[in-house]
Amino acid sequence: MMRRCNMFLPFGKAGDASAQHRHGALPAGPKKGIRHIWCGQGAAPAFPHPGVMMIVVLLVCLLVGFLVGLAGVGGILVPPVLILMSGLEPHTAMGTALASFIGTGFVGTWLYHRSGHYRFREAVPFALGSLVCAAPGALVNARIDARPLVMILAVIIIFAGACTLRPPRAGRAGSPFWLGWKGRAVIGGATGFMAGLTGAGGPVASIPWMVLVGYSPIHAVALSMPYQIATSFSGSVGNMLGGHVDWLLLPALCAVQVAGLLGGIAMARRVSAPFLRTVIGALCIGLGAFLFLRQTGCF
Repeated sequence: MMRRCNMFLPFGKAGDASAQHRHGALPAGPKKGIRHIWCGQGAAPAFPHPGVMMIVVLLVCLLVGFLVGLAGVGGILVPPVLILMSGLEPHTAMGTALASFIGTGFVGTWLYHRSGHYRFREAVPFALGSLVCAAPGALVNARIDARPLVMILAVIIIFAGACTLRPPRAGRAGSPFWLGWKGRAVIGGATGFMAGLTGAGGPVASIPWMVLVGYSPIHAVALSMPYQIATSFSGSVGNMLGGHVDWLLLPALCAVQVAGLLGGIAMARRVSAPFLRTVIGALCIGLGAFLFLRQTGCF
């Protein structure tokens, strides 16, 4: 009888799926497709009812979409939610999270363009940079062990929380390079590679970068939407080649995030955005710290 996978152990220790492959508890062969809740046919579930946990995951992602619609931040929470709660192997959790952002990217692109916050040609360099670099980031992801990847993701989540609590101030005078075509392509490429590597949405890094070099916050957020489409698409191609996208879960993730986003936008004028940003920022820092310490063996 196969052993139960404990997804709350640090990756790489006895008890997690990859470690059990090495120690012979699971059959030999590729690890992709192995979930931490179910470790092969006939394995005991890590929770009384995995279906209940999946409903919880979808509800949390619905809430994440709602927070994005209310306060403009929160998408960075999807990768750790999938890692901690869905039972997906970390590479697959990151790949599925990145692919799920394409739905909110399309909705945000349409809404911000309709509101006149950006022109499509302004977003082209960001999108091209991420289109070229996100797929290589995903391919590198497939060649790195889960533990360092989750630690990198944890640091990015903490960074996102800090930026949410204390947003960077716009530069007094934008640099001609960073506001030009080449500078925008560099921002898109660098942050797109990071998004492909970790599954974190590219805007978590691109928006603070753009604000620091002279873009207004609303302009940076608006430009990040078409950029997010390119990042999700390119990164998903790389993750698909490595077999790190859960296609059964993906449609539901996209649907609940879009539904939450639209609900959040509808409620945005009735809720205090500064208070929500404080809560989300603190949540990101706490969750990022938990993920990081978990990988060091503290939990």
